[in-house]
Amino acid sequence: MDILSDDGTQLVENLKNWEEMFNRPRYEKNVDPHDVNMVRILSSYEMSEKNTCGLSICKQPHNKGFLVLCKRKSGSALPLETNIGSVCGANIFGVTFKEQQNSYNRDLNTIRYRTLIEDSICKVGFYRERIHKMRKIDGGDRAYALVRNLVDAHGIQFSLKTKLERRAKLGNNSVSAFHKASKRDIELEESMKGRKLTEAERADLTQEIPLGSIAGVRAIIDYKLVKSELVNELPKLLSDLEALKPEELHFTELTMWSKRLDGLDERFIKVTDYIEDCKRFSLESNIQFIKENIEWI
Repeated sequence: MDILSDDGTQLVENLKNWEEMFNRPRYEKNVDPHDVNMVRILSSYEMSEKNTCGLSICKQPHNKGFLVLCKRKSGSALPLETNIGSVCGANIFGVTFKEQQNSYNRDLNTIRYRTLIEDSICKVGFYRERIHKMRKIDGGDRAYALVRNLVDAHGIQFSLKTKLERRAKLGNNSVSAFHKASKRDIELEESMKGRKLTEAERADLTQEIPLGSIAGVRAIIDYKLVKSELVNELPKLLSDLEALKPEELHFTELTMWSKRLDGLDERFIKVTDYIEDCKRFSLESNIQFIKENIEWI
């Protein structure tokens, strides 16, 4: 597929095979690098099979390289295209090749970033509807408020909150009680070891009894993200995005916006997970379980 760079040059993206390259109207093999000046890189490629370099002094088989545009030093004024490997290009064209490589990457990224921004602008309305649905219909506002009230209104003691936060960071939601080992437990341990336990070993031996799991434990550290994302960050991003004119952005601005928009859909998915954790965590039965087993948390 050919795409236009900002200066009107046609760049090539996704060359599928050697035949597609060789069939391009301006493509030539056996090009003497002394007879041409390299104008710019049109495409990078990585083929499944190897083929020779288009330069007459090389002919090295390779599967990864560049399609380049060249200007003849004499004869026909028509430009030509050929292909070169990266090592060959650097050795023969030197600094010029490196400059063209950087220019090509910049042009291609400019096109990609601008397309990303344009596509995202078209989806602003969809994203706003999604935010409204997550807050009001899916219960995001209420889920956030329930956990916030538990934390801020001291529905959960500070010491317990600290323990829950530690569990959330470790991803540990299982709760178990530990009791001093019974005579039977000691006998089983001794049978497994094939010897009598010392008094110190008997004192240290405990029995673990699973009590259950804390539902949505990560809500204790993630609940604030529901509000920050749905009320502040995402609406601000969409407002800024809507005011853009992508065709007027220079490369630095395009790069900045590509980073802001990177992973936007994934952010919505994460907020959905935060909301579900808040719902599960704030269930009365879950809070009751936590309070009843506070000594083991």
